[in-house]
Amino acid sequence: MPGSIEIKNLRNIRKLRFNIPDRGVSLLTAGNGAGKTSLLACLRRIGHSSAFPIHFPVSLQSDKLDNHSNGTITYEVNGNSVEYAYRGERWTPRPRKYANLFEQFGYASVTYIGASAERITPRPEDFDTRHVRGAEEAIKKAANEIFETEKFKELRSINLSPGVGNDAFVLALGTSPQTYHSEKHFSLGELCVLKLLRLLHGVANNSMIIVDELEMALHPRAQLRLLRYLEKQAAEKSLTIVFSTHSVTLLKCVNRRQIIYLEKQDDGEITPIYGCYPTFALGNIASDEEALPDWLLYVEDQFARDVLRAFFEKFARDKFANPTEQPNVKIVPVGGFKEVVTFFTRNKSVMPNQVVQVAVLDEDVKSETVAEWTKNSNHAQLAKFQALGSNLKYLPFTPEVGIMDHVSKNRQTFEKALRSYFRDNLLRISTFADKYESSLSGKSKRDSAKNSLGELIAYIGDRTQTPSETVRDGLCGVFANLTWASYKKDFMPLFASML
Repeated sequence: MPGSIEIKNLRNIRKLRFNIPDRGVSLLTAGNGAGKTSLLACLRRIGHSSAFPIHFPVSLQSDKLDNHSNGTITYEVNGNSVEYAYRGERWTPRPRKYANLFEQFGYASVTYIGASAERITPRPEDFDTRHVRGAEEAIKKAANEIFETEKFKELRSINLSPGVGNDAFVLALGTSPQTYHSEKHFSLGELCVLKLLRLLHGVANNSMIIVDELEMALHPRAQLRLLRYLEKQAAEKSLTIVFSTHSVTLLKCVNRRQIIYLEKQDDGEITPIYGCYPTFALGNIASDEEALPDWLLYVEDQFARDVLRAFFEKFARDKFANPTEQPNVKIVPVGGFKEVVTFFTRNKSVMPNQVVQVAVLDEDVKSETVAEWTKNSNHAQLAKFQALGSNLKYLPFTPEVGIMDHVSKNRQTFEKALRSYFRDNLLRISTFADKYESSLSGKSKRDSAKNSLGELIAYIGDRTQTPSETVRDGLCGVFANLTWASYKKDFMPLFASML
């Protein structure tokens, strides 16, 4: 047996003992609240030391909020075990002599991948066509097979930071002179699969790959072809691939021995059912109305996601006296605003009618792009947006600009709030506020805001030893807390219109 994980008193889990599956592809499924996401985080910890603070962030403002002090996670392999628990400041092991127990699981590496919209777009000064090289043939072939196309024959890559592996994909257009499409022109599904293919191509034998609901960005036919490819790679490289899913297509098309269903008991204990019959899993998921979110909101990037989520929490606290009455919301970063609209248009019919789907774009799209289309009578582009009707909303600001505008005008207040949130009274933000050129407009202002905010996040992450995604989430939460009174008039009608 490869080993096991036992989770106690963490989030919705009273107790879950999970035997890690052996080599091959396993589909992990469950209704909402059954511990699937928490379990994936614990699997990720086997190879990622920051998995716990990323997936189980602790509130630094109240010990009554997001408190994991009663939770324990025990790993067992080869007759040895180690227990991790949050003991005041960080997750620590007991006994400490087994802190290196993860090495005994025998995985060459452990990698987590989800439907991330993070795109790498070369700047003009970075893009030297002499440095463009062909993508691996195996990646191009697999991408063409999964998406039933031939366009990825022209896939290329470019390393933007020599020596650190910061590769970006580009697609050659066959022009003379040669021109390229950057990653921002790929669909969310294409980009996610390409990143997964690149990972699988380079991964060592006997590795673990954790795939979190990647099928959400894919057409059912592509889902199935991706699954078959993963099965083939797992067999060839002796990989352990755990793919979490709610996909009816995938659950119907695999051998039942590959399905692991997490069944939640009334007392909070979770029982894994290994080799679950598809009809049992699908029947339980279908009967659980929370298997799908009530609202599915598509945004441009992770910053928009974190800001929107922070303001939704403020809205929910004001609107719903009883937390059980509030909708379950999933916010999905897709890419550029055109990609968001295209993705929404193509996928709105995939979800059942009871799932509210809305595209929420940054403010600059409305004030600059749409305004320019209107001025120039660009009816073709305007028609695509108008077709979305009430399913298209706008944030009252562009996230990075909104935050930096507030920071530049309220330095001391924001600095004080950051110090309190991150528990570091030596944090200083003046340097980053000074670099932000608030007098600019349009793209120049957005670029200045992104650069200043990026440096601020890196600075806080370095000082507090906090992952950048956790810092970004904290910044957005602080911003929402400080500005809710000002933006309440914008967000209340935005969210209320979806009820």
